[in-house]
Amino acid sequence: MRTQQTNAAVGRRGEERSALFAAGAVAGLLALGLVLSRPAFADVEIDGFVEADYGVATVEERPQGDIMLSETRGQVRLSSYGERGDAFLRLDVLHDRVANDETEIELREGYLRFTLFDDNLEAKVGRQPLTWGTGDLLFVNDLFPKDWVSFFAGRDDQYLKAPVDALRLGLFNLPFTVDLVLMPEFTPDRTPTGERLTLAVPEGITAGVETPSGTIEDGEVALRLSRYVGGASVALYGYYGYFPTPQGVRDAAAKTTALGLYHPELSVYGASARGAALSGVYSLEAGYYDSREDRAGDDPQVPNSSLRHIAGFERQVAEDLTASVQHYGEWMQDFGAYEDALPEGAAAADEYRQLVTLRLEKLVHYQTVRLSLFGFWSPTDEDGHGRALVSYDVSDEVKISVGANVFTGDSRATTFGMLDDDDNVFTRVRYSF
Repeated sequence: MRTQQTNAAVGRRGEERSALFAAGAVAGLLALGLVLSRPAFADVEIDGFVEADYGVATVEERPQGDIMLSETRGQVRLSSYGERGDAFLRLDVLHDRVANDETEIELREGYLRFTLFDDNLEAKVGRQPLTWGTGDLLFVNDLFPKDWVSFFAGRDDQYLKAPVDALRLGLFNLPFTVDLVLMPEFTPDRTPTGERLTLAVPEGITAGVETPSGTIEDGEVALRLSRYVGGASVALYGYYGYFPTPQGVRDAAAKTTALGLYHPELSVYGASARGAALSGVYSLEAGYYDSREDRAGDDPQVPNSSLRHIAGFERQVAEDLTASVQHYGEWMQDFGAYEDALPEGAAAADEYRQLVTLRLEKLVHYQTVRLSLFGFWSPTDEDGHGRALVSYDVSDEVKISVGANVFTGDSRATTFGMLDDDDNVFTRVRYSF
């Protein structure tokens, strides 16, 4: 319980600090842009939605109770476009009856985008969701923050991408396109805290999660170089920061005998390719995870470096029916040193972890009804996760969605096995304006 409370408190403080930073930065940028360059933002558009979400766990006697989701959300989007740039604001107002039965405001997006040097340089500054790579719900070179609580609890897929405060620069008309992302503050993934989903604390962990300080020295940098080669989209990637989830173990900051989790330092170097083949689309992605605190691989409390990859293929197999498959792998480096350093009797992780996915998606009733199935299965961890969704566009304004999340696994130490008691069904009703 101590770990759960500490995790939640750390997350709330980080989100509050980031929200204040982003709101102030965006407000200042918008004011400056509108005052100094009013013609640049000539057109303004406002839209949004109101949504009610409700979900229940199908496993009885959960410590968290039966209700997984019970919330009302309103979102307002404000867009302003002009000749020299645009501004965008996305604001959520959420009343969550599961977490705290309070109404909270979250700035999902708030940025100013403009171009310079005859449109050869694009700058986007403020709060924004970030993504790249070729995987479908699998990630190698995308180290940007994710919200796994929203993803597993039944919220809309757009909430998997957690917002981050960043400066994104794009440089064009070179032999390749350059994307550089500077994040002045480390933003971790939003992971289960035990409040809504099960939190499986590793044995011996009695303290909370330690996150890097909110200073620019602990920020993150991500880089992508991309271009087309022979009809395929290819890219090189780089990242300098931290593991997005707390995978390291060390003495708590209070210098007691308690052990806590933390985010070890991480660099990633990778590449990807995506193109057409066999009447479908193939995707390949790989990355080397350089665990900077354990390059020798002999510290069992810090993740070893690893090679990771995704290979996928997608094809329309019938009218309005699309199927896709993926294979994901993690090959731990210096496995012998890792095994030698394990305490006597401790269970060893797999040297090569594997995961496969299958997606089936069908559109019916004049493409107003979407039927979607997505499955994860790990033959090495022997755990899996199934996602089912039926959505119906009743009209241009009203959309109804019904879905389910199912988890399986014998071990609480695996990704999906940890959530074995969190099977749930949910419904969402949205009115857009």
